Amino acid sequence: MKKFVKVLSFLGLLGLLVGGLSACGKQAATSKSSDSGYTRSINKGLDAVAENKFDKALTYFDNALTQKPKDRKAKAYRDQTQAYVDTQSQLKDGDVEKAVTTVTTGSKITNGARSLTTKLAALKKTAKADLDEYQQLDKDVTTQLKVTDGQYDEAVIKQCKAIDWDKQPYLKKLKANVNKLLKQADQTDNSSSSSSSATSSSAADTKVSAADHKQAEQMRRNIFKADQGKYVWSELEKVPDSFILKAEKQSEDAGSDVGYTGKIIAKQYPNIKAYTGASTDDPNSPGAKAYLNADEAKQELGALDFYNKNKSRIEITGQEKGNDAWTFTWSFKGGSMGGTFTVENKGIVSATSSNGDDIETANWR
Repeated sequence: MKKFVKVLSFLGLLGLLVGGLSACGKQAATSKSSDSGYTRSINKGLDAVAENKFDKALTYFDNALTQKPKDRKAKAYRDQTQAYVDTQSQLKDGDVEKAVTTVTTGSKITNGARSLTTKLAALKKTAKADLDEYQQLDKDVTTQLKVTDGQYDEAVIKQCKAIDWDKQPYLKKLKANVNKLLKQADQTDNSSSSSSSATSSSAADTKVSAADHKQAEQMRRNIFKADQGKYVWSELEKVPDSFILKAEKQSEDAGSDVGYTGKIIAKQYPNIKAYTGASTDDPNSPGAKAYLNADEAKQELGALDFYNKNKSRIEITGQEKGNDAWTFTWSFKGGSMGGTFTVENKGIVSATSSNGDDIETANWR
């Protein structure tokens, strides 16, 4: 009987050992399967990143976390990818500042994949450049919307017209103001055909179109530049557009050049000629003045191309009368850049930047 009991005990113990070994085998197989699935998901996720398929990569990294929920590497890969996807989405929606914050945070993730770190760094650079462009355009458009004299900054208008909203979605929140500015500028251009001559400082008459006014203005500049020092710019501006165009046609009919056009105009308007044969204290001599006053000196700034191109943006912030010249301090609206204009009574006008660089020098007489 005792022998029988011993046999039963042995068989029971043997059964327990076999059962335990079987359970361990199954657990090891499950663990091995989990490791294999994790590794496969990580590798496929990185392959998707290399192909710029970030949504697909997210799915793989999520699956890796399902296999190993507390795995730091899988979590870092997943967070990096999510940051990239969110940044792209925010740029597309025009949330540029938020996009920069998101990609900056994503770039700081530790234990991440090198490929994702590199892609996030490149995206961060792009997002920051987009933000700089957005902020500068926002500032420029806001400033231009305040223009009331029709003197819009051509560079800003050109930039607004060139925007491709499909390719530059990060600017989309500025679209309403950009369209408003372009509409205002267009209305100004359209109305100039009937009113530009009445409001122009060049005494243009109401008989010419906007195109003719532009042609006359160009001829004034051609005359002034062809014979530097021979004509007074502020006096040339006073000649009506219709007379400028008439003189140009007479010159062309005679087969002559711009110099002859200037001579024709000078016969009717002698004050356009700079007078150098008499002392400058004879105010009755054509083109001569005893001494320019401040307003007269400001008129001569028109002899500078720099001043004419940026007139709508320039603010005169101060003036000082010297022995033989007026000096005006200036800056661009908004406080960026600045310098001085110097108008010498002898006929020279110049522009200098605040750091002492020469911008341009011309003759106004």
